[in-house]
Amino acid sequence: MAALALMLCFIVACPPPPVKPPIVPSVVMTEAKVQYNVSGLKLPGTRQELKTRRGDSHLWIPLRDIAALRFAGIVQPDDFRRARIVLTTGEVLEVEVHTRCLIEGDTEAGYWNMPLGQVAWIEFAGN
Repeated sequence: MAALALMLCFIVACPPPPVKPPIVPSVVMTEAKVQYNVSGLKLPGTRQELKTRRGDSHLWIPLRDIAALRFAGIVQPDDFRRARIVLTTGEVLEVEVHTRCLIEGDTEAGYWNMPLGQVAWIEFAGN
C-alpha cells in the first residue's frame, strides 16, 4: 500500500514533458511549378543575407527579415532578377535580387538545394 501511495506521489509530482512547437517549413515554388516544403531554409555559408540592388545602390537583406520573395521577369546577364520582397515588418521592397547562389535546407526526403535563379517565389517560415 505504501509503495502504491509512493508511486502516485511520484506521478503527480512529475511535470508533463515539454511540448515542442511544430516546425513550420518555408514554401519554395520553382519556375517548373514544383513546390517544396523546406525546413531550415538558408544560403550556404555564414552570411545569411540576400544581395539586392535598386538603381546603383546595393542592399544586403538578412533572410530573417524576409517574409516573402516573389520574382518577376527573367534573370539578366549580370545575374540579377526583378523581385518583390515583403519584409516581416510588412514593408514591401521592389528590388533586383542577385540570383547566382544556392538556397538549401531539409525536406521530408532529406537535404535539398536549388539555384536561386530557378525559384519563382518563396514564403519564408518564421525563424
